[in-house]
Amino acid sequence: MKAILIMSSLVLLISSALANDSAVETSVGGLKLVKEHSVLMEKERLFISGTLVRVEYVFRNTTKEPVVSEVAFPIPTFRYIFADPGGSRDFSDFKVWIDGKPIKVEKEVRAYAGRREVTEDLHRAKITIENFGDFEPDVDNEIARLKPDVRIALAKVGAIKARKEDPLLYWPEWNVDIKYHWRQEFPPGIAVHIKHEYRPVIGFGQIQLHKKEIKDICIDTNTYDELRRRGIRSFPDDPIGANLLNVEWVSYILTTANTWQKPIKEFELIVQSEKNRLAAFCWDGGVNKPDTTQFRAYKTDFIPTKDLEIYFFQVE
Repeated sequence: MKAILIMSSLVLLISSALANDSAVETSVGGLKLVKEHSVLMEKERLFISGTLVRVEYVFRNTTKEPVVSEVAFPIPTFRYIFADPGGSRDFSDFKVWIDGKPIKVEKEVRAYAGRREVTEDLHRAKITIENFGDFEPDVDNEIARLKPDVRIALAKVGAIKARKEDPLLYWPEWNVDIKYHWRQEFPPGIAVHIKHEYRPVIGFGQIQLHKKEIKDICIDTNTYDELRRRGIRSFPDDPIGANLLNVEWVSYILTTANTWQKPIKEFELIVQSEKNRLAAFCWDGGVNKPDTTQFRAYKTDFIPTKDLEIYFFQVE
């Protein structure tokens, strides 16, 4: 596969094509080791599909003393999106296994209105932060049930805001920060196996299939020809709708691995698509394709310098 960096032209192309009906994907990555760099990531096996991200690690403490540190899975800040097509963004299905056994992780949830933290304000008002109080316009929800004085107080700190078209209807305005985390011991010289998985929040929309416009997605020649053969939705009477392809993408932040001791000794990437999807992504190095629905890439002594965007094109 030809390795070409994802550039701003693709972002502009997709943004303009998707307009207001697109999902805003939530880019997350692997585990971060907090304030400790003496643990080596010996192996990382990353599996990505449109419905599942699974990461399997082998870690080893390279010192002669035990290391006990916080391991974190941070989620980028997100805010309320009306009729959000991407669904829940709190990754409530995030799961972790240590040496093959499931563990319970801590969940830290904080809310901010601009730079001001409003976590305690919302707790006192008994508002569920991560799902925005089950808010929907004109539907009974936690914000609608607030007493007038509490509503005014939350509006004063910027947590909620009335709409000009309906001064009595207050919408959630806070941003949500979530971090899943746990304390992990790494005994000296002993391999620790950690696995985690979650359902990604995808981006989706439509783009036109032209080589000059999609080259930055790194579509190889065979995939391009297959998309031309199986993927085009042609509308002869509608020039705007001609040559349209439905596309979904999953973002993954590879560079979180750099919070551990570098480099990753062995790294494997597996991208799995469904039979009615064709996948494409940019990768510096060789990519194998065992069958029509799977890609595999492998590197040793790997130091990630950029993140991943995996595209899944819908075909007949």
